[in-house]
Amino acid sequence: MADYFLETHHHEWILTNMKGGYALGTGNLVNQRKYHGLLVASDYNFQRKHLVSGMEELVEWRGDSFFMDSNNYSNCIYPEGFLHLVKSWLRPYPIFLFSSLPHNDDILIRKEIMMDEKSNSVMIKYTNLGSHKLHLCLRPKFTMCNHHQINAPGSMQAEDFEHNILPASRGVHFRTKRISNFIEVYGAISKGEVSQYTQYYFDVFYPWEAMSGYAGVGDQAAFWQIQFDLGVNESNYIIFSDEPINDLTSYIKSIGDRYAMLPHPVDYPERVEEEMILDKLDYHDQQLFTDQEYLKILKFALCDFIANDDIVAGYPWFGAWGRDTMVSINAFFHIPEMLGYCEQILMKYSQYIKDGRIPNMFPESGLEGNYDSMDATLWYVILLNKLGRYKKDSQLWDILLHIVEEIFKGILEHKGGLFEIRDDGLLNLNREFAHATWMDVRINNVCVTPRDGAPVEINALWYNAICSYEEMIGQSGKSPSRKTKLMKTLFEIRDKIGVSFQKFWIGDYLADRLVGDEPVLEFRPNSLLAVALPKMLISKQQAQQLFEKAKDELYTPYGIRTLSPRDYKFHKKYYGTQTERDMAYHQGTVWAWLIGPYCGTYLKAYKGIKPNEEIKNDLSSFIATFRNSFMKGHIASIAEVWDGESPHFPKGAPAQAWSVAALYNIESYIQTLDSEES
Repeated sequence: MADYFLETHHHEWILTNMKGGYALGTGNLVNQRKYHGLLVASDYNFQRKHLVSGMEELVEWRGDSFFMDSNNYSNCIYPEGFLHLVKSWLRPYPIFLFSSLPHNDDILIRKEIMMDEKSNSVMIKYTNLGSHKLHLCLRPKFTMCNHHQINAPGSMQAEDFEHNILPASRGVHFRTKRISNFIEVYGAISKGEVSQYTQYYFDVFYPWEAMSGYAGVGDQAAFWQIQFDLGVNESNYIIFSDEPINDLTSYIKSIGDRYAMLPHPVDYPERVEEEMILDKLDYHDQQLFTDQEYLKILKFALCDFIANDDIVAGYPWFGAWGRDTMVSINAFFHIPEMLGYCEQILMKYSQYIKDGRIPNMFPESGLEGNYDSMDATLWYVILLNKLGRYKKDSQLWDILLHIVEEIFKGILEHKGGLFEIRDDGLLNLNREFAHATWMDVRINNVCVTPRDGAPVEINALWYNAICSYEEMIGQSGKSPSRKTKLMKTLFEIRDKIGVSFQKFWIGDYLADRLVGDEPVLEFRPNSLLAVALPKMLISKQQAQQLFEKAKDELYTPYGIRTLSPRDYKFHKKYYGTQTERDMAYHQGTVWAWLIGPYCGTYLKAYKGIKPNEEIKNDLSSFIATFRNSFMKGHIASIAEVWDGESPHFPKGAPAQAWSVAALYNIESYIQTLDSEES
């Protein structure tokens, strides 16, 4: 039991909707973060409100009882509902099987949590899989605050809340409103009795917040008591939402239909006459999904990040970030039905171009938006070319060319002193713009990993963006009889970059950046980003040398290190306060999304040299940990980062868009190799 507690303790499940709302928790339902909870609602601008943390769940039968829920306190976990957890599953949605002690087939409750796709609504389904009639008493635990905050001890006062039982044709509907911040929560249950009942949960402890240097103690409150009986093989549904639940039956059907086509794990607990449920459970770390089922789950995990005409960079604390969106959207091009959505996102960004750049970040959660990125825009140009080739629409080509020309004019005419085009064609970031790459973390406005000068991947992107523009001109079918001034300027720059890029090559890898013509001798994954792009600026032999060095020094089963361990600046661990973590963020910490350019560099180095079967096997080996973790039910998504040395536990955001996108891209490519062989 102790081993299973620790195993589920570190694995997180996630549900999202297309508004940026989410539900998040651990495999044992013990909340560790302030972000954990049954319902966090979002609006179009990703202003999020934490509404319901969980529920007190008392199960009674024939004079016996136990609690299914668990609350963290500084000195204990109470009640100890986790002891009654027989097993949990993270996908296709969180599923939990509870029993009395010792675990037995007579008392079994399956709890399932699902989220509506289009509204901030979550559904909890209870099913009695045992052989006795059960009585459940539930008390929803409300938080009703900004999701970045917690309720300070003593801050939840009864006079700050008002409650109503709402008239409804079916089920029982109720509402709670917090007067001080106008936050409302609506609830409905398909059958049962609901009565007002006030109880406070003081000093609930969130250890992962405390470990990160944030406030980690807060209050929750219950204002309702929900009671109902569950007959054998009977289910009951509870829904929470930030809007009135006008038609409970429609909500239940809509939410259920969303997940109906997804596969259940092989040992999903169901009641079948004369079969023992507990005997069928798998505790031997076997695969819970077939290969094809896993790909369906992975696709659904990728779509978790679609929201508000954009892509959420990561849950729970990110909104839409230009760079993350551009990197992640590549994966959606592999899904034919998502092409229209890709176009919608890319065209949205065209409305926000400023001085030749797209936003690095839109305003969210009280933070101002900014344009502090150079690479996001260059990725964007490459993607516009990709969109045009997929759509094959002459009118669209005209629009896309106009957007790209507006971008290039803004870059060439830039007078703000943030960057400049060198005489050798390379794009140079000035000291004030040293944070404009993906290694952007700053402490007190000082870059931890400054990238001033000519960063290697920025210039590979710069070259590829110009090449994309040339391809767009040709693809549009409207090639001019003579080149415009803009074309001449850009194509001259492109030719210069083709020559000057060799300044980055230093024996067996690419320098991370040039300051003047002096290479900065740091071995980082940015060289992989540079090589994996459509147009490669080094030879195949050089790509092979670089890949083999990266395999030796940067590769881990969880992603790619941001700095070679041989560098004195290397950080082994990503932990501690915000400042301590920021110091390690790009100084050795492993990032999952970089497995994408790592595999891309491998393909540039060995495609056409190694047979397809060997390439497929090698790619599969690079992603084996993530693939197996999904198939065995260990993860519901892919996290942002891991420790630089001996990575095991996920760190940072537990669900990161470009991490999942990287895996989906690689799996999609492997599928194309399979189809070529067949």
